[in-house]
Amino acid sequence: MFVGRTKELEQLKRFLSGDDFQTLLLYGRRRVGKSELIKEALKDSDAAVLYFEAREVSPVLNLQSLEKKIKETLSLPSFVHFASLEEAFEAIFVEAKKRKIVFALDEFTYLPILTNGENADASLARVIDEYKGDSCHLKLIVSGSYVDVMTKMIEKNRPLHGRFTSTLLLKEFDYYEASLFFPEYSAEEKFKAYSCFSGLPYVLSLMNPHQSVEDNIKELYCKPDTILDLFVHETISAEMNKVEHLNTILSLIASGKTKHIDLLSVLGKEARIEYALDKLVNMDIIQKNYPINEKTNKKLTFYSFKDPLLAFFYRYIFSADTYREVQGEEVFFRENIQEDLAKYYLPKMFEEVAKEFLIRKNKRGTNDIPFSEIGTYFYNDRYNRKNLQFDVVTKDKNGYISYECKYMNKPLDRSILKEEQQQTAASSLPFYRLGFIAKEGFSEDFYEKGNYILYTLEDFYHVG
Repeated sequence: MFVGRTKELEQLKRFLSGDDFQTLLLYGRRRVGKSELIKEALKDSDAAVLYFEAREVSPVLNLQSLEKKIKETLSLPSFVHFASLEEAFEAIFVEAKKRKIVFALDEFTYLPILTNGENADASLARVIDEYKGDSCHLKLIVSGSYVDVMTKMIEKNRPLHGRFTSTLLLKEFDYYEASLFFPEYSAEEKFKAYSCFSGLPYVLSLMNPHQSVEDNIKELYCKPDTILDLFVHETISAEMNKVEHLNTILSLIASGKTKHIDLLSVLGKEARIEYALDKLVNMDIIQKNYPINEKTNKKLTFYSFKDPLLAFFYRYIFSADTYREVQGEEVFFRENIQEDLAKYYLPKMFEEVAKEFLIRKNKRGTNDIPFSEIGTYFYNDRYNRKNLQFDVVTKDKNGYISYECKYMNKPLDRSILKEEQQQTAASSLPFYRLGFIAKEGFSEDFYEKGNYILYTLEDFYHVG
């Protein structure tokens, strides 16, 4: 089942239209759906489709597999043999002089250097330069999963710099797109599914939509050596040699130690934390955050996971293999996940998903006034000698709006409203409007005359 990706699919189909020579760099983390997007876009193509996925095997085996695929797709004689990648690429470009061909080269990063010293980047660049004027019927798609490697591949002084006519970074689904996998779930179950399993299509496809999220957690997380275990370990192990102390840093961030000074206090100066954090950001595993009113204050910078899957895994699963072995999934969930999930993890994720909801509305132009920034807001209350941080704040042409997010099992009443009014009034912060986002909505006594913005969890899934 192909779900979502409407805009990306439209972009890829536009790329494939016409007879002119075009090149596309498509990249995104593993299992984000790159291959499925390519295949979906090519379903109705009238061109000869040569789809080849390189594997993490010896260069010779990859070349042999590519040769076989070329001969099958283009009906070349059986005696044809390619001694190098460049010869294989050249054969495709030559054939594209006569007919329309789509050449999708997936997982390109597995084709770095052959045993004879041939560099795949340089070989492809040479063939593009030689034949792009004559091979007018060719559409070339180069795809890869290592985001930092793929982005560096087209930097200046690299062979493929300037060779792509368009690029497409494929990201995980947001909370709304992820919910399309579970049309029968309630709003709360959709929220929980995204918060615990992420927006990766592959991971979402592992879930059983006929079971509750809690039962899926037990099945996919709480048993040892599950398929989800294997996926996370493969994802992280691929990056282990690039980042020292990777697992420790991710475990600390998952536990709430999100600032540089917090990590430094545990790992020490010799750990080269700055380098590790920068690499993790470049690999699209974590993101760097700062208050929208204090962007230059390094002391207020904090880090968070970009992917709920890794946030959940490193908070509850990574260090608990022994517990899973001896406790069983029911006991493990009850003893190690259930209480913390309800009290800390889901309320925190509610704030993050609320931001995604507001951004989604903003992009669709359904906010009263479009905002230009969203994030946290820091305030130093010198009089009372304490620092305040408002977690969901937007900035527009009129100033700031603060949103109070409450993941509670009851409607918000007037006491919450008064508390927020008092807090913002006492802080002298420049909020010209207040908003409230509540899981269970609002009680009748909450409403009073005032220009408040009110949303519920149900609203998250009616934004479209």
